[in-house]
Amino acid sequence: MSNQIRVGALGNARILSRFIVDGVINPLIDFSAIATRSASAAAKARQTYPTKTVTESYDEALASRDVEAIYICLPSGLHFTWAEKALQAGKNVLIEKPAVLKAEDAQALAALAQSRQLIVMEAWWYRFHPLVEAVRAVVSSGVLGEIRLISSSFSYVNTDVSDSRWKADLGGGALNDMFCYHIDFLNHVMGIKNEHIELVQAISQMRHGVDASISAELITNTGTVCQFMSGINRHSMCKTFILGEKGSIEIPHLRVLPEMGTSTFMLHNASGTSVHSFEATDAYLLMLDGFAETIMLKRFAHPGLEDMIENTKLLTRIRLASQEP
Repeated sequence: MSNQIRVGALGNARILSRFIVDGVINPLIDFSAIATRSASAAAKARQTYPTKTVTESYDEALASRDVEAIYICLPSGLHFTWAEKALQAGKNVLIEKPAVLKAEDAQALAALAQSRQLIVMEAWWYRFHPLVEAVRAVVSSGVLGEIRLISSSFSYVNTDVSDSRWKADLGGGALNDMFCYHIDFLNHVMGIKNEHIELVQAISQMRHGVDASISAELITNTGTVCQFMSGINRHSMCKTFILGEKGSIEIPHLRVLPEMGTSTFMLHNASGTSVHSFEATDAYLLMLDGFAETIMLKRFAHPGLEDMIENTKLLTRIRLASQEP
């Protein structure tokens, strides 16, 4: 396994269990270390991952010669600080979404990574699912015609008020936690970027100092209407609808987690309705493979860098719009 890229995780978030699975060996990636912030946090991590090296500080992982890449699964408000430190320490970086909260920070990370010939990549796992790749192919083929409407909801209920998602100083709130998926879907799948958006209207419901839910309507320079809602205080089917002049796509559930089994989307056009089904797929592990291959092929200027910057710009516009009186 000497060709595996050895990764150190900063933080012991629940999502880490997606990547460290008992009995599963990834030929490209080895999560060899987990860095925590304290002795008590380290003790908890050792109980969960007894075979892994666990440190009591993030800096220790950054200084380790046995770690080639860093996976940052800390609260959003801490991403930039530790991604910058990791790059300065000569490590490739995979950052949980949203990578950063300010466009200038995204630009700074991209510039630093390229100057050091390192990879920085945002952890958009859903991109690697075959359903998402198929929807993207349908949209780009033009079979739907001019896109007129995109609508989607993506939310859940988080009742743990001690969770970082309820902490404003840690980058909490629905915009950063769930709404960012809408923006990346708009960019990656629909090809609609910040520069294409002419009008932004948004409203948020505040709770515990963060946006517990947020709704927004975006209108592009070609007249496409985009209506999105996310929340950490309400349930949602995570349903997505794309309407074009020649046809439409309905995705019953875009949260294509591996445990949810078969996923589908329906394509409606003049020929009728066709159902496209996809077997359960672990897109998280596929993303890790993508990260490893990007490092191995030294794709320092991969498209995800520009996406990270553009997504952050649009999220900032939506945040500001939601704060208008």
